[in-house]
Amino acid sequence: MRFLNVGTSALLVELDDRDAHDAMSLFDAIVQQQRNGDSSLSQLIEIVPAACTLLVRFDPLEVSRRSIECAIRDLRSKESRATRVSRTIEVPVIYDGEDSDAVAAMLGISSQQLIERHVACSWTAAFVGFAPGFAYLTGDDPLFNVPRRQEPRLRVPAGSVGLAGAYSGVYPRASSGGWQLIGFTPALMWDEQHDPPALIQPGDSVRFCVSHEHISAVNGSVAEQQTRQSPGFAAKPSKSAPALIQARGLHVDRPGAFAIFEDDGRIAANMGVTASGAADPASLHRSNILAGNPAGTPAIEITGGGARFTAVGEVVVALAGAQAPIAVHGKDGSYTGIARQEAFLLNDGDTVELGVLYDGLRDYLAVQGGFVADEVIGSASGDTMSHIGPAPLCAGDFLACADGPHTVTGHAVDWSRLPVRGSLTELTVVLGPRDDWFTTQAIDDLIGQSWTVTPRSDRVGLRLSAARPLERVVARELNSEGTVTGAIEVPSNGQPVLFLRDHPVTGGYPVIAVLDPESLALAGQLPTGALVRFRTVYSDAPAETAQVVNDKNYGENDSEKHDISYDSARNEHALRMQRG
Repeated sequence: MRFLNVGTSALLVELDDRDAHDAMSLFDAIVQQQRNGDSSLSQLIEIVPAACTLLVRFDPLEVSRRSIECAIRDLRSKESRATRVSRTIEVPVIYDGEDSDAVAAMLGISSQQLIERHVACSWTAAFVGFAPGFAYLTGDDPLFNVPRRQEPRLRVPAGSVGLAGAYSGVYPRASSGGWQLIGFTPALMWDEQHDPPALIQPGDSVRFCVSHEHISAVNGSVAEQQTRQSPGFAAKPSKSAPALIQARGLHVDRPGAFAIFEDDGRIAANMGVTASGAADPASLHRSNILAGNPAGTPAIEITGGGARFTAVGEVVVALAGAQAPIAVHGKDGSYTGIARQEAFLLNDGDTVELGVLYDGLRDYLAVQGGFVADEVIGSASGDTMSHIGPAPLCAGDFLACADGPHTVTGHAVDWSRLPVRGSLTELTVVLGPRDDWFTTQAIDDLIGQSWTVTPRSDRVGLRLSAARPLERVVARELNSEGTVTGAIEVPSNGQPVLFLRDHPVTGGYPVIAVLDPESLALAGQLPTGALVRFRTVYSDAPAETAQVVNDKNYGENDSEKHDISYDSARNEHALRMQRG
């Protein structure tokens, strides 16, 4: 068992990759200790089981990495085994999948024997990833080890039952996918009307059974039900203010390039749902404080400026984030320019317009009392990857104000200086968890060269590009494992992806480093064409201590600091390679 750093507030517990049930057993033991009130493990924020790892998230201000590691080692040394309170989920299947005959031939059995073995196998949900409600099921029949399709399908219908590697699973919604399809189920894997929405969760036992009912995956009421209940954005806001009540709010005249509701996000990785939330949480909190709201109240995240809203009734508005010209056009023809991050009153019929950004990428518009926004799993954040939560705003939408708790408005503050296209921004990272999969030259290249933010970047992640791709020393495929916001994942082309708020819950490419929290907020403001340099901190010390260690007495200029960053990165990487 190894403990690998995942930034400053998470650990990856790596277990024997020959035993897929080992991670689930440890997950059960930790959960049992949490129920018993263990002083260290009860303070964990989230545990994300995967193929052969557990991702453990924690607040370093509440509990230390060392105490968590000791508690988990103690569990293992005692060979603790939790008494599982296991649910058994029965999933009816029509075994008529497009790949059934080909899979049977690969396994050297008949199509009927494939069905019988799949039904007889005892399946357990090891982890959930890829999409909300998509459970990776491990079985007790060694027969099932099937390669993925060489070319993934562009569209796999919701309810499709498939095999890939040693796993079986059910697609909860229509999506692309490379699993071998052997059947279809009418059972809903994800239903936001239920609590919890995911039918299958880690640790559940799953029994497949033969359904003789003739149901088409593309016709009939069952298919319509699958489409209706598959993960998708919540219903759009109304196009006009309700006629029978005196609603206050904002009419969306123009949403800009992209606008969506965001708050502090959700905790639902065990259902395959990422945290989501504001790409720049500091600016979200500032906008709400200016409006007099609790910091995490849902606000509108506006990407790229160019938005315009008209007040319906009196509305107190606050804007924070990227600097841009802000104009208030009164219904009476008056004009007011807003020069700072501050709260201001819009009378009925007034419009507020956000112009072209001077710097940065995102702004946050809050209203006093908050917005009326649908919550999914405890959050009103729109998840652009999983299509969960409120949908992106469109021209004509009416956004009603809530009467949430609030105080007086906060004091105006000057705009912060943010990155622009072509400017160089320095982001601080902690190496790991998989830096030992890369050459020493790759570590040098990660730290030593500037990376460009490419146009393919979005809320899922920043796709970076540089002259020298990052080379791996470990060529084998990585088992899927939990990941976090700020993780720098390196796909096979060597050009990294820096995960932002809508990243996948699990990933199959190695993560070379993870951003610290302050750098993560800054990353959410990087526009296309901005340049990035990475600096390392020592992972075994608290982030604030490590920053001092890196900067102390090493001169006034950036080049000297970068040299020290190279040295610390290479030394830590060398130690990890020796330990590995």
